[in-house]
Amino acid sequence: MATLTIRNLPEELHLTLKRRAKRNHRSVNQEVIAELSLAITHETPEERSARVEREILEIDALRARAKGFLTAEQIDEAKLEGRA
Repeated sequence: MATLTIRNLPEELHLTLKRRAKRNHRSVNQEVIAELSLAITHETPEERSARVEREILEIDALRARAKGFLTAEQIDEAKLEGRA
């Protein structure tokens, strides 16, 4: 895989990337790749908004099918069971 080095990155841009990465649960490197991928696909803001809306609906549908979440205690019990 290729490597890219960016020199003289403005501090404000770096901080913005760090904030976005944190919000999106990604590293700064992953965030830059995601942003570059979107820029290269020439996705308009309207297309991006529509795509995000579709993804949210898909996530909501998956959550609706889920039977709930495990508690921390249930997870600990399952871990102990697997070690017995």
